[in-house]
Amino acid sequence: MDFLLTAQERDFRARLRELLGGPEMRRALLEGSREHPDDPDPRPAYRVLGRHGWLAPDWPTERGGAGLDTACANILTDELALHRIPDSAHVNSVRNAGRLLLLCGSDRQRERLLPPLAHGDVLAAVLYSEPETGSDLASLRTTARPTAGGWELHGTKVHSVKTSHCDLAIVAARTREHPQPLLGITLFVVDLHAPGVTVRPVPGVNHEPLHQVLLDGVRVGPEDVVGDADEGWLVITEGLAVERVGMDYSARVRAHLAWLRGRAADRGRTDAMAERLDRLSTAAEAGRLLAWSMAARLADGDLDPAEAAESKWLNSELMRQVWELSQELSCPHDLLTAHDPAAPEDLTALLLNQEAPGLSLSAGTSEMMLQVIAGNLGLEAGDAL
Repeated sequence: MDFLLTAQERDFRARLRELLGGPEMRRALLEGSREHPDDPDPRPAYRVLGRHGWLAPDWPTERGGAGLDTACANILTDELALHRIPDSAHVNSVRNAGRLLLLCGSDRQRERLLPPLAHGDVLAAVLYSEPETGSDLASLRTTARPTAGGWELHGTKVHSVKTSHCDLAIVAARTREHPQPLLGITLFVVDLHAPGVTVRPVPGVNHEPLHQVLLDGVRVGPEDVVGDADEGWLVITEGLAVERVGMDYSARVRAHLAWLRGRAADRGRTDAMAERLDRLSTAAEAGRLLAWSMAARLADGDLDPAEAAESKWLNSELMRQVWELSQELSCPHDLLTAHDPAAPEDLTALLLNQEAPGLSLSAGTSEMMLQVIAGNLGLEAGDAL
């Protein structure tokens, strides 16, 4: 498949690189980390992009975007990773929650919520996972009970990033018991500053703190339902397919692989190491092409969830391989954080150690991706892929 960029797309990449590498972005990143050194607030940086309509470049202008094509959104994902701009909040807020609202939200929800997301003034989280459900959303325990004015939510969500900076969330809750457990689930827009919402950090090694969100009698109205009541699984499936396109995973792989080549050169790269890096670079290019093909299918409205799972699986597993190779070039200082005076100036090795394991878990574990792929091939448990 030919992924040559158009003149407009090349111009967008050039102007984006100039902005991301310029003084305005550096000042915004410093502003975000000054008050929150352990969990920098990405909103100052996102507002810089939002002023140009580039935080959601493929959204319509009336929704806060720039009205550009999907390729420009993919270019943004690439460049954020290559310039080391924190992108997990962008993935969750714009590419996941925002696109879900763009595809399945009501006109009122789109009008009210999308422009602030696209401008970087508001961040959104996607709250599906729970302490005992993980990837098995059919067993979620968060409930939404009908009330005279709408619904009342009770439950606990876990393992979301940047949630302490988020203003709203897309929450999955069970609204009806059903013989088929994937039915009877509804998605709601929840104000994370509303009474009954508590956000707590969860200890872990992830480079960005994970959070637990407690929902204790949180009130939402009928206007906060995303899609149809009791049919949230259909919306979730569409949203997860978007998450699994793999663009952000592929971008991270290539950014870390470029760093790994530099480290190997600094430490006297052997012929065997050079060959392994070349093989991994070839695989990373295959992962990039697969992710771009999935993005093109998404733009055409023809994205197959099983094929998206292939892209997510391949690119997140490639990150694991990059990490494994990095361990052969590691040193004890790689484990030091910025709080340690002996820490190296370049903390990329630490970031890779902290980030790589989680990529095979987020948006569905690698095992779940293989299960989706196997089901599409008509295989059953125990069959060899």
